[in-house]
Amino acid sequence: MYRDVTVWAVVTYLLSIIVFTTVAAGGAGAAPTSSVANATVDGGPPVTATVERVGATGALDYELAFDDLSTYDRVSVVVGRDATVTATDGMSATVRDGRTWLRPEDGDEATVRVRTTVSATDRSGSDGEFFAAEGWLLGRVPLVELRWAADDGRIDRRRLLGNVRGRSASVTAGDRYALVGEHHQTTVTAAGGEIRIVRPVNTELGPDATDLTAALADAADRLDVGDRGDDVLLFALGSPVRRGGESFPVDDEGWINADTRLDDPNSVWLHEYVHTRQDFRLAADMRWFREASAEYYAARLAHEQGRIDRAAMEAHLDGEPKAAALTDPGSWDDPHVPYTKGARVLALVDRNIRLSTDGKRSLEDVFRRLNTHDGLVTYADFKDAVAAVTGHRMDGWLDRYVDGTTPVAGFYPGGPARTGLLGGLWALLSDAGPAGVFLVLSVLLSGVGSVPLYRYLDGLAEEDADGRDERPGRPA
Repeated sequence: MYRDVTVWAVVTYLLSIIVFTTVAAGGAGAAPTSSVANATVDGGPPVTATVERVGATGALDYELAFDDLSTYDRVSVVVGRDATVTATDGMSATVRDGRTWLRPEDGDEATVRVRTTVSATDRSGSDGEFFAAEGWLLGRVPLVELRWAADDGRIDRRRLLGNVRGRSASVTAGDRYALVGEHHQTTVTAAGGEIRIVRPVNTELGPDATDLTAALADAADRLDVGDRGDDVLLFALGSPVRRGGESFPVDDEGWINADTRLDDPNSVWLHEYVHTRQDFRLAADMRWFREASAEYYAARLAHEQGRIDRAAMEAHLDGEPKAAALTDPGSWDDPHVPYTKGARVLALVDRNIRLSTDGKRSLEDVFRRLNTHDGLVTYADFKDAVAAVTGHRMDGWLDRYVDGTTPVAGFYPGGPARTGLLGGLWALLSDAGPAGVFLVLSVLLSGVGSVPLYRYLDGLAEEDADGRDERPGRPA
């Protein structure tokens, strides 16, 4: 169809942009973050931590044994609101603002018992979902922090329970989740770190285990967004967990329904893995980006790995138009707006960046900038990152579809814009102003007689069709 594109079609398209383009100003930068006087370190009094399940209930008992306490000054232990102190020996306890503060009594040794509980009433919340089955329990690792005075007067601190071990059953624990019960573990090294997949015994994986580890390792190498080299812990669980999954980027941990497929544009395995590569902190007007980016890249990675075809990826990202402002959660008519409109918008932003930079850059470069941003990422920061990567501002387009309620009807607009060239011209001209539009139009018309336009369009279409990119680490 590209050979049917004429000079008149291009000129008509450009003139329509002059009529309908909206120009918007650039955004402001983020506020600087404040420094803290105290430090998180590995030193301090030695602590041994163990955990066991209380019978067949949903309760976990953590026991912390402290030693050499008299060597340190101003020692204290803080237990967060997500746990209850059930017993102490050698420490006195005070409850304040929902937290328990413990201070050593006389002597070098002390013991503290802390309990967390999983029940039907507390499975879902801001601190995550937790599940109890007959042979295993996925529970929370509570916040327990050890503090002491350093030589220079600062208060040093260390979060405990990171290396907890089981007293009577197999245990794998991270910073947020602890799986208690016999289980299998598969580990793959990728992108400078390890990805561990842990599943209870008698829990069957939906995908083949070798295929799953290969997919996650490929995603780790392929997703060039920074935040590489960290260890990732994923729990693959069966009943009674719901379908889907959950992850916490700050801890690089998550759980996934073990029966989830890989060859699906809505691959939960890839979606939750992408979350572990999100090292940014988002302001309220960028909250949508967390799920939108995971949803988009899960579908894109599944396509790039050859697990789904391009039509399946586009069909997943297409959908019913949503008249919601992504920057205003109050305008969302359902909580899935980031997954639908958000992912669709990011697909188009990615496409515009690739077209504007001849395939040398992509949304991954924006993602990487957000990961290294100092402080909360605001919508203004996002617009600045897109401009820095693209080489020109896209504020008008972004304000219309991200900050505004204009729905995005589809992943790729219909008509000539699907070829890519005109989509790129839209991105370039949407903020260029009348003078910029005139200049681009003049240059295009002066050269169109000597350049076989249909060949250029065919080249862009072929490059986009196989998703290639000249940067190292991308598929050939």
